[in-house]
Order: sequence, then structure tokens, then C-alpha cells
Amino acid sequence: MTPLRTPAPLPFAALWFLAFGFTIVFLPGCGSRPQPASPASPARQASSTAGLFSDVAARAGIRFTHSNGAAGSFRFIEFSPAGCAFLDYDNDGWLDVLLLQSGSSEPNGQGPPRPHCALYHNNRDGTFTDVTAGSGLDRDLGYAQGMAVGDIDNDGFDDLFITSYGHNFLFHNEHGSGKFTDITAKWGLDRPHSTGYATSAAFGDYDNDGTLDLYVCYYAPWTPALDRPCYNERKLRDYCAPDLYQPDTHRLYHNEGDHFKDVSAEAGIDRAKGRGLAVAFIDTEGNGRQDIFVANDLSPNMLWHNNGNGTFTEIAKRANCAYSDEGALMAGMGVAVADYNHSGNESLFVTNFSGMPNTLYKNIGEGIFENESMMSGLALPHMKFLAFGCEFLDYDADGWPDLIVTNGSVYLHADTRLDGATTAERKQLFHNAGNGTFTEVTDSGQLGDLSVPLVGRGLAVGDFDNDGRLDVLCNNQNGPAQLFRNQDRSPHHWVSFKTIGTKSNRDGLHTRFTLAAGGMRLTATVRAGSSYLSVSDRRVYFGLGSSTKIDRVDIRWPSGTREVLRDVAPDASYVVTEGKGITTRLPCHGSRL
Repeated sequence: MTPLRTPAPLPFAALWFLAFGFTIVFLPGCGSRPQPASPASPARQASSTAGLFSDVAARAGIRFTHSNGAAGSFRFIEFSPAGCAFLDYDNDGWLDVLLLQSGSSEPNGQGPPRPHCALYHNNRDGTFTDVTAGSGLDRDLGYAQGMAVGDIDNDGFDDLFITSYGHNFLFHNEHGSGKFTDITAKWGLDRPHSTGYATSAAFGDYDNDGTLDLYVCYYAPWTPALDRPCYNERKLRDYCAPDLYQPDTHRLYHNEGDHFKDVSAEAGIDRAKGRGLAVAFIDTEGNGRQDIFVANDLSPNMLWHNNGNGTFTEIAKRANCAYSDEGALMAGMGVAVADYNHSGNESLFVTNFSGMPNTLYKNIGEGIFENESMMSGLALPHMKFLAFGCEFLDYDADGWPDLIVTNGSVYLHADTRLDGATTAERKQLFHNAGNGTFTEVTDSGQLGDLSVPLVGRGLAVGDFDNDGRLDVLCNNQNGPAQLFRNQDRSPHHWVSFKTIGTKSNRDGLHTRFTLAAGGMRLTATVRAGSSYLSVSDRRVYFGLGSSTKIDRVDIRWPSGTREVLRDVAPDASYVVTEGKGITTRLPCHGSRL
């Protein structure tokens, strides 16, 4: 392992902002990508560049292989891990990478020693350095599944929560030094729930008190003793179906300032069970209160309606996002959130099992959804794939969120269950046509390295090289991690915003941006929970198409504070501080690999 890096000092402008709260009214952009000789058409254009995404993990110094511990015992928990994250742990403006490791699934330490999770520091030149050694993460963290990232004590540095079978972990970020301290017991998260099969988790401020609370999904009260031999139609040994195991209740923890309090019972969260695999905070009604959506496996999805008094009511069936369009149970795996159709409402996309359509729940307002899976073109292209991690991302910066999905079967003999299915599967990329429909990019030349089949699980999105195009990180079971660099060469413009709360939580989670540019009205929220077991870049990103001018940016903070930005130059990433507007700009345009 390489010794820990000492984070580089912040640029002078950033230090000035931190010391004096200086507000910059206008900042020029970083500069856009090369423009064509003639102006770009305002109509939607897909890039003609072959190979939209290139896997640069090895060249970038990320050499990590996940193990799910499979050793012939067919432990049920082997299907689910593991997650990944883009995070800026040292606040230098460049995204770092965290990859979770699982290792042996045998109980009571009977298996071989587990390999460690891996933390990579961004060198700001397109490469990364492994800084796991000495970080506090260089230890056995159990059978790790997923994570949440958030600043739980508002000290300006994001902390880590890692779900692991039997025991979860909370790590405090020691001021960006690259060291993390285990504070699980100190913050009251060491008491096990059920048998401890936790999966996805998300930080979010459900009561808008300025501190981040925590929702943790649980799948089933599984123990190794519940496993039994299961066989497919050809009498080949394989993993058992999930309905052999009962669903479990989930946990909601309220941040008390110096510890978390389990409020699951008083908040009503323990009144429903589900095989939880993904969670996202989302304001479904636009009332400033965060509801909680949970994708469940072969149990109804949950939509916890925030009653505004510390309690929640489960209303997924009433809101029309609990089942398929035909009222059937689905195998909800991952969840993505975006205003994909410029309606001003954020909708939900949920990945599902092979043979089931992925589901697009369109938010039509007032917390009600319509199932647009078939009409949008997202249902049928998926049927032979088994999907997990997913995110909306405007990969060509034209102003319309596209969609990326990672796939991989849970069965060793997937072909015996569905004709044409395989265990290792390629990623899928869907292009938003701007009219409520999507078209899958299927040409291998266009997909580039996304077409390499692996057993995909975790997926995160973020601009790791600060070049104005969103990249993708994937953690694959028993295979190498992938870092996909976005190679789109369309001339479109963009802008992104990092939030710093003052009255609101320090991360500015749930801050809502509404941007007007070039006749488009775009809406996005600082995300709290999405994808599958993973954490994406928290910066709010807007593709602007051919627009060279941003007319107006309206910001609504969780505290209720409202701000308006004007004369913001495109092609830059800005820091917005609550009550002060734009206060500095993040570095941009890293070196190309």
C-alpha cells in the first residue's frame, strides 16, 4: 500500500472565501469544449464519437477486485454486495473513490481472511493513489454491502456509514486528513437490528433541523441456518429464490447532535416490512418535506409520506408506485431520481429482475405517479437483463437526463431460467429523446467499454476529472472495478453547483435548483440516496445544450431560505453557500488520460 497523501492546500480564492465569507457576484466559466465551425443545432444531438465511455480504471491506478466469498456453500447474502462511492473526503474539489469489499461469507470467521475495502485519492491529473493503509478503513469490516456518505456533525467533512452483515460501521472523517475514526458505538449504531442483513442506506434531514438523519434498509432476517440446497430445472445447484426468506422491517435514526436515536417505532417505520435494497429521500409533493422511497425485492415498494410531525405514513399503493402497471410484485433493486421530462417534478426509476420490466414512475404532481415504463421505451430493452445500480445522467450535456444501468445475474446458471440470459452482463445506456421517451444505445462501438459483460452491482456517477462530463464508477462481483470516463465530444455547455448549508445541513442535501437557460427550465435536487448500495457525486449538474447564457437560477434550501443567481457563466462548477450565493468556483478540466 502507498502511504497516505497529504491533501494539497486550497487555492487562495477558496481560503479567502472560508475566512471572510466573500460573495462573488459573477464568475467566468472554465471554458467549454471545442466548438464546431458552425453553431450547434438546438435540437437534440447524440454524439457521433465512437466509444462514449472508456474504462480507465487500470490506467488511473484503480486496481481493485471485489469478492463475494462464494466457495460452494451458496450463502444467500452472496447475491447482494457491493457498493461504491464518489466522494470528496478532503474537500479539494476533486472526487475520490471508495470501493467496498465483502470477502468470505462463512459465519463466525470460518472462512479465509477478508480483503479490505479500498480508498483512492484523486491526484487531480486523471490518476488515483490507494490511500487505504492507515486510513482506519484498512481492517476487516465484515461482509460489507453498501454505504451512505454525509457530514453528520456539520464540521465540513463527509463521514461514512457502511452496512455490513451482522454489524454496521460509522466512521468520522478527521478533517480531510485521510483518517477515519470508528464512532459506531459512540453514536449509538452498534445495537444490531434483526439478524443484521442491512443493504442500502441514506443520510437525509427529514425534519429540516439542520442535521442529517439516517435511513437503513434491511432485507430479511437471514442466517446461514436458513439456507437449504436449491436446484434449477436442469437439477444444477444454484442460489435459492428470495421468497424463501421473509421480509424485514427497516430502521430510521434521528440525529441528536452527538448520537443517533432509533425512532423507527415512534416514526411508524416499523409498521411495514420489505426486502429493502435501495432508498432515496425525495420531496414528492414539492412541500419542502422529504419523503422516503424504498425499492423492495418481491415485496411492495414503500413510499413513506412525511407527515411533518416526525412521523411517516406508508402510501406507495395510494401513490401508484408500489407495484407494476398490472399490480404485480416487482423485484426492486436500484432507484434513480430525476426530473427527466422538464415537468418540475422529480420521478423515480426502479431496476428489476430479468423477465420483469424496469419501472419508470412518472411524478405527475401532488405525490402521485404514473407508470410510464412501456410508453417511455425503458421496459422491453431490459427483459433479459438483471439490473441493479442505476442513475440518471446527462452524458451529452444537452439538458435532458439520460440513464445508465449496471446488470448481472444472481444465478450461476442464468440461461436455464430465461432464454438468452447470462450471468455476466453488459451495462445499458439509454438516451433521453426529450419527448418522454428513451432509446437504448446498443451499438458496441458507441457503448465502448460499457459493453464488457461483468456481474455488476454498485454504480455511482460523478465528474472525476472535472471536465464537464459525467463519468461512471462500478463495483462488480468477483471482477475488477470499472471507472468509465465519459468521452462525449458534443459541443454542449454545462454548469454544476456544490452546496454548503448554514441554517440547513452542511452538505445542503435536499436543496432544490431550478434553472432557466435557452428556453429550457431544468430542475434538480441535491441527492440524498440513489442507485444501489452506492453514493454518487452530490454536485447538482445541468447540461445546457447549445445555450451560452444562464438566465436565472432559483435555489430553495431545506431551511426555507430562497436565493436567486443571475449572470452565471456556463462551463464551470460553483460553490453556493446558503445566504451568500456563489462564493467560489471548483477547479476544472483535469488532464486527460
